[in-house]
Amino acid sequence: MIYFLIGVGAFFGAVSRYLLSGYLEKLLLFGFPLGTIIINLIGCYLIGVFLAFNFSNKDLVGPIVAIGYLSSFTTFSAFTKEVLLFSNSNGWIPSIFIALIISSLCVFSTFIGHKMFS
Repeated sequence: MIYFLIGVGAFFGAVSRYLLSGYLEKLLLFGFPLGTIIINLIGCYLIGVFLAFNFSNKDLVGPIVAIGYLSSFTTFSAFTKEVLLFSNSNGWIPSIFIALIISSLCVFSTFIGHKMFS
């Protein structure tokens, strides 16, 4: 049963990501798609909030929300795809720099979400 519930959470996370990224796909920052950045920042923030409320100890809420919904909402593979495509037109050095900045912002976003609600 738990696997089914994780799958349901993942379904809604993936659909949310698809809809939001479709809406934000035309926004660019130095040629890098802002949709990917915004989605990952939102998801990282929500994971911080989730951890602050300690939902991970709940029987079903943790797997459905953290493993299912948020894991499919923020996918590292989508981020790395965007970095690779960015590197094709801008080179590896700017791409690595962008990847480090975005990764740092995501960790900071998780920290802020956690601190705001703990």
